[in-house]
Amino acid sequence: MKKLNNPFTKSHNFNCFGCAPHNEFGMQLEFSLKGDEVISEWEVPQHFEGWVGVLHGGIIAALIDEIAGWYVFSVLGVAGMTTNLNIRYLKPIETRKGKIKIVARLKQQKRQLQFIEVEVFDSGKQLAAKAEVCYYTFSEKDSEEKFNFPGKDAFYE
Repeated sequence: MKKLNNPFTKSHNFNCFGCAPHNEFGMQLEFSLKGDEVISEWEVPQHFEGWVGVLHGGIIAALIDEIAGWYVFSVLGVAGMTTNLNIRYLKPIETRKGKIKIVARLKQQKRQLQFIEVEVFDSGKQLAAKAEVCYYTFSEKDSEEKFNFPGKDAFYE
């Protein structure tokens, strides 16, 4: 498994809720590449609970959206935006029991639409949520010129 670099941290005022390492209110996610999958393991802070001891469903949605974006950035090598996010919540994710795991992989491509499959596993390694995220992706040129995308290689330095 290869740890992915977060090149966005070099940007002025970078404060992403999902992956900024210094955003005290954010998730501070880190990502790795294993084969054709992007993976994140995350110890859930208590302030992301809905019910006591249970991860809030909106945070699960944010985890799914964030890792799908990182798949687009680090594997496909372009910028993109979410056009659709369809989640199936299968069971509550208990917090305070150890790290959870989020896995993203490419399911299908249709021109500029990328369909990313995401699975979320609880600390007991049981599937707790699954989703399909549709991303509209931009050309390499537009990614760089319009969105200051650092390029695929920046994730592997």
